[in-house]
Amino acid sequence: MKGLNKYYLKLTTLSPVHIGTGDVYEPTNFVIDDGWLYEFDEVLFFKNLPQITKTEFNRIVNTNSDNGNELFEKLHAFIIKHKETAKKVAFNTVKVSSSLETHYKNSIAKKVQVEGKGRSSRSVFNKFEIQKTQRLVNKVATFLTGSSIKGAISTAYQEYIYKNSNKKELLKLFNEDKLFRNLSISDSVAQKADSMIGYAVNKERFETEDDAQISTFIEVNKTGSEYLVEISIKDLKNDDNQIISETITKEKIIQACNSHYKPLYEEKMQKAELSPQQFLITIGKHSGARAVTIAGLRKILVKLAQISNKRDEGDDSEKRIERLYKKSHFENKHIKELLANFNLLDEKEQKKWKDAKNFLENPKELEWLVSQNKRVTINAILKEETTLWKFSENKQGGKAEPFGWVLCEFIDVDEYEKQLKDFRKNGDEFINEKRKSLNEIKQAIKKVEEEAKEKALQKQKAKEEEEQRLKKEQEEKEAKLASMSPLDRKIEELRDSNQNPNETIDIVIFNALKSGKLDEFKCDALKRLKEEMRKLKKWVESSKKPEKDKKYKRTIEVLKMLKECE
Repeated sequence: MKGLNKYYLKLTTLSPVHIGTGDVYEPTNFVIDDGWLYEFDEVLFFKNLPQITKTEFNRIVNTNSDNGNELFEKLHAFIIKHKETAKKVAFNTVKVSSSLETHYKNSIAKKVQVEGKGRSSRSVFNKFEIQKTQRLVNKVATFLTGSSIKGAISTAYQEYIYKNSNKKELLKLFNEDKLFRNLSISDSVAQKADSMIGYAVNKERFETEDDAQISTFIEVNKTGSEYLVEISIKDLKNDDNQIISETITKEKIIQACNSHYKPLYEEKMQKAELSPQQFLITIGKHSGARAVTIAGLRKILVKLAQISNKRDEGDDSEKRIERLYKKSHFENKHIKELLANFNLLDEKEQKKWKDAKNFLENPKELEWLVSQNKRVTINAILKEETTLWKFSENKQGGKAEPFGWVLCEFIDVDEYEKQLKDFRKNGDEFINEKRKSLNEIKQAIKKVEEEAKEKALQKQKAKEEEEQRLKKEQEEKEAKLASMSPLDRKIEELRDSNQNPNETIDIVIFNALKSGKLDEFKCDALKRLKEEMRKLKKWVESSKKPEKDKKYKRTIEVLKMLKECE
């Protein structure tokens, strides 16, 4: 092989695929209504609320409370109350099943009981988190990662090497020579795809569908979604620039993948009729342990039983042994047939293998272990998984599909270019529709930010102008005080400190004289008081009704004090 060989793949999902990001939809940034999840921008949601409603929102978030669940509950109730605003500013919409929408509306606002310390329990708000699938940077288009596809092909290829050679050759090619470093697979470059949200259902492999249990809410790439990817194979050389003995070809990829995945697909789905250019893989979360491990080298850790927990710690050993017998009795007979090859295990794994075998065949042999430990966990090392995950649209289970199955087909460059043009047109229409809404939202955000910025500038300008005005007033006041007599300065200070700004100057001087605050200027202050009373026509030296005339009484009182100054 010389230079670079390039191939093209068309991928079609045969069942739902979830490639997780670690992110989740949280009810504080989405609402579900009319069969859709609406993901919205929290800031824009707030900005689009009427002022009175913003005040209500601020009151909720600024409430002093140590109870985070209570705050979450109030926030979500507020969002639901204003869901039309949330929908209006949504930048992404995802289809949800009718069953999940009903489940959401019936349970999202309810509290659930969880165990606490010492057998106590507490109520927490049901957050209804939904696992997100991988999306492009535009946040609205899903895609398949090249690393997921490469990982799936690598597993099958390693099994192919192991079966056709030996473990030593496998380790040399993949650990020393790093064979698959020479294989590159792009993320999907174009797609006709969409996502939806439903249930991830968990069941034991040997149970019926009716025994399945709902575990999580999950977003998936829908069955029937189509993708295009590119594969590049470079010169097969190791770190020492030596040619690697193994040659990667598309024919070997097809053979390896169908040898590994096709039997699993036909066991879980249906008989597969494939063309010479087609092969199967399974990718993403919940694909199953057998799909991601090598036949003959599988070592799958499974917990068979944990015979004690916090509520059991008061039990004596006899009761714990009784629990062990009951659990072993109900373990499925198929488990014994799935124990891994003992010779593949290290010392610790062999110990687990023996404990599991005794647990399944003769739990009495574990009595000594139970008698010494309050809590005993029995793990098994198996060659096949015992738990299956399926995707369902229905809360009750019903029709469910295994996760992760993808049909891959090598296509020539002409077909690739044709499909690429078609897919991109479809994708552009999809993204443009979403982007139109996004652009409107961005423009609204920009407008709000610009208005807020302008408002802040105006506020800052007004603040600076007010500071300048106050500074000028202070300077004028200080200059005025400097030119005043000591008495005038004192009177001015008294007026500034007076709690009643409506009191006239004569009352300020009179009250200060009565309280002794003007003792050092008493006589001059009395003369000034007389002048101010005359100006205000409050100086009355005679009256027809002296007992009721307040001005007269005040005048006589001032005259008496003036006589003391003579």
